Amino acid sequence: MDEPLPIDTGTSAEGQVPVAPTDPVARVLIDHPVPHLARIFDYAVPEKLAEAALPGVRVRVKFAGKLRDGYLLHRVESSDHIGPLATIQRLSGPIRVLREDLLALSEAVARRYGGTLADVLRLAIPPRHARGEKAVLKAEKAAETAREKAGEHDDPAPAGASASANDSDQGTPENSEVDRQVLDRLGEWVHAGMGESPAQTPEATGTPRRRALACTPGATPGLSWIRAGLDAARATLEAGRSVLWLVPDHRELTVLHTSLTAAGIGDVSVLSADQSPELRWQAWLRGLLGHTRITIGTRAAAFAPVADLGLIICTDDANLNYLDQHAPYPHAREVCLLRSTIEDAELFFVSTDRSAEVQRLVEIGWLADITPIGPARRHAAPVVFVPDEDRDPFAWQRIPSRAWQIMRTALHPRARDGGVPGPVLVQVPRSGYYPVFACARCQEVARCPQCQATLTTQSEVGPFACRSCGYHAETFSCLRCRSHQVRSIVRGRARTVEELARALPDIEIVESGGDHISTVLDETPRLVVATTGAEPYVLGGYAAAILLDSLWPGPWMRSIDESVARRLRAASLVRSRDEGGAVYLGDEDELIRQTLTSFDPTTFMSRQLGDRKVLGFPPYRRILELKGAGADIDAVLAEIGEVEELLREDAEDGQRSVSAYSFSAGDRVGTRAAEIIASRSAKKLPQVRVRIDDPRSL
Repeated sequence: MDEPLPIDTGTSAEGQVPVAPTDPVARVLIDHPVPHLARIFDYAVPEKLAEAALPGVRVRVKFAGKLRDGYLLHRVESSDHIGPLATIQRLSGPIRVLREDLLALSEAVARRYGGTLADVLRLAIPPRHARGEKAVLKAEKAAETAREKAGEHDDPAPAGASASANDSDQGTPENSEVDRQVLDRLGEWVHAGMGESPAQTPEATGTPRRRALACTPGATPGLSWIRAGLDAARATLEAGRSVLWLVPDHRELTVLHTSLTAAGIGDVSVLSADQSPELRWQAWLRGLLGHTRITIGTRAAAFAPVADLGLIICTDDANLNYLDQHAPYPHAREVCLLRSTIEDAELFFVSTDRSAEVQRLVEIGWLADITPIGPARRHAAPVVFVPDEDRDPFAWQRIPSRAWQIMRTALHPRARDGGVPGPVLVQVPRSGYYPVFACARCQEVARCPQCQATLTTQSEVGPFACRSCGYHAETFSCLRCRSHQVRSIVRGRARTVEELARALPDIEIVESGGDHISTVLDETPRLVVATTGAEPYVLGGYAAAILLDSLWPGPWMRSIDESVARRLRAASLVRSRDEGGAVYLGDEDELIRQTLTSFDPTTFMSRQLGDRKVLGFPPYRRILELKGAGADIDAVLAEIGEVEELLREDAEDGQRSVSAYSFSAGDRVGTRAAEIIASRSAKKLPQVRVRIDDPRSL
């Protein structure tokens, strides 16, 4: 009888390469775009890499005959794989870039959004830049040598010790028009106003760990969010902990960086997708190595490593710039919420408006609302005027007489009124000539015959539709005079500039929009014509704002939220009523009028949430959006379970399905969706695109 062959239970490597004496097996996550291949595989750790191959380092391994990037997650004693293991070919740098807290956050985001861990890490960790990494490590070594010579062996590295010579340029993106002298004055102005308005900023002591603030212009129009954030950040920095501060775009990043510098806060690291790969990698490494006390950035910074994180500040969390357009499409606000829990950090949402998600957290008691109310809030906001068709027979005009009056008063105030002249903001929907229609005979705005809301159209010959009730007609009939002819009454920036130049030939006009967006202007009295979202900051704030023609965000559930946010953002750039600030609001929507005149976004959003809660709409349930062929969508929904389909409609290359599910099923649905997509990928079945909690789904 033959004796059984001995079974070798030890780990061996292909090619008989000597392996590490302890924990010779590395669990490596392959960075692969194909879902079923973006998972963990076992590799042998060669003896020559035994000391350097630590959990968290980037590695290069052979996979399917090609070298691919991966992350070494763990090292273990043995593998379930039968036979020799492929070896790690080399390390992509000596630094452990994937630390335990970042791994935990990335795994939570992957479960939350139904994606792969590899996809999340692609968003969380920038591509390595060897020259930038070498510069950071060289600076760190020099600082360490200096400390040793000074006899400070046990002291931590001073914050900012590894800052590069390029740091001073990080806060000024190349694609923004910035007057550096005016920008520096702006930062000094914000710093000088610190502490003047306690109602606008949270107190340093006794504040809740998680809070939300809807700010008003106050003493620093447009920049109250910086003052509030600075107060909160100072308390954290004084306690010896670090701060992460997110802003929606490069303009906010520029003014924030300048304001921090003016306030004397050093050791600031700037992280943004607009940076060069070298600068971005340097900034990321400085945070990882603990050489910065405060990290600021756009959505790319939501995952940024911050040593001893004590506070996360998220500015204007409803801004769509926070929604990543790469799988698994996470929203930076949700990443902040997850991170504050995982890393036990304080959380502060500050904005001029109030998002539905933050308001829900306030109402369930998870966030504390420190927004001032009553007289304090009213006096910190500008006076808002709305059209009065009964008293002003010319209220239908492009720029009504009341708007002209406000404009001229702001540019040339009378001496006896004690007003200070200043620039005037004229907000328009977009560049060029944008068509919205009225009756050509009587000038009556085209309204829906069913609900009286403003009609919209794509051309002068129709079709005409109502975005409120869904009314649709091929022809137009005026409700007042029964005429069928229409004309454009809403025009864009170019036409508005033409009209203003004719009416006020001696006044300077500055345009902001399109490819030429200004970041900051001085206090010189002038007209500033800006498209929605491109309004420059002004030193001292605008004396007045004329908000013409609401730009409809689109036929989605949050369109009214977006409209209110756009108007509040523009109005917040204007001086307070105590400083003579005035706003003319051209919107006819009653909700927008009520919210702006009271400057109270929290009440507006609270009322909106009441209706959405009854209907079971977000943010009271989570949303799963699937795109693909109808049969494939049916198959995925059947496998996931726990979801209720709300709508199905034709879309490009197939259909679009939107389903809702409860918060309690959150991680289960996300994990199950990822497993199903990976399984379909392995079986080479047609793919279905998954997006969870996209605010544009409904």
